[in-house]
Amino acid sequence: MGIGGRLASRAARLGVDLVENAATKAEHAGERFKGLRSVFADDERPVTIENVMAGLVSAVREDEHEEDLSARDVYKAARSRRRRLGLLSFGAGPLAGVATRIVDLYCETALLCDLALLHGIDLNDRQVVANMLVLWGISDNLAEAEATMGGQAGGGSLLSAVARRARESVGPAVPAKLTKRAAVQMLWDARELVDDARKAAGTGNVGGVVFAGHRTKRLINKAEVQLGVDRVRALGAG
Repeated sequence: MGIGGRLASRAARLGVDLVENAATKAEHAGERFKGLRSVFADDERPVTIENVMAGLVSAVREDEHEEDLSARDVYKAARSRRRRLGLLSFGAGPLAGVATRIVDLYCETALLCDLALLHGIDLNDRQVVANMLVLWGISDNLAEAEATMGGQAGGGSLLSAVARRARESVGPAVPAKLTKRAAVQMLWDARELVDDARKAAGTGNVGGVVFAGHRTKRLINKAEVQLGVDRVRALGAG
């Protein structure tokens, strides 16, 4: 075999190695994110915004196990988590077509949970949901979010609140029958973060845009303010 043949053979082996390496990484990522995969499975519970949010939080709780985090770790994890999940396929089942949407919602919820852990803030699942509603701009404050989630007088319905915000972003959004896929799409459309992502991406794919560089820092800052974290103490934590 000549030099050209040996080089071609070596390049071919290198290509195979790269593909196998990528496949292995994707497989390991899939094993780590079993909770997220469960969100894509059929669910016997009634389809409501509340149940979709509860499923997201449960998935994050199941998948995320890092406890000894620094501020820098949280930042790096927020960026790498979205990239790792981009390797996986979530195209089947009732959420076919909105995989990147549910991944975005999941990653933002995971970031809030990481920050709560970093700063020693103990949040139950309901409190995580309430904080996400405020962080996404669906509710103006935690009291309103809690009232809406509990169906309390003056709180309105969570479906109505999400639909209102989604309409402001993309127009009519409430289907005749709420499906899990429609609920995910409405939540994704309702987020204030989507507006920023669309401005940055133009007409392109907005998936994962909020986790690029300075946008990750902006999201962390916003979440820490939401959690009531002292910024001076937060800067010294990393």
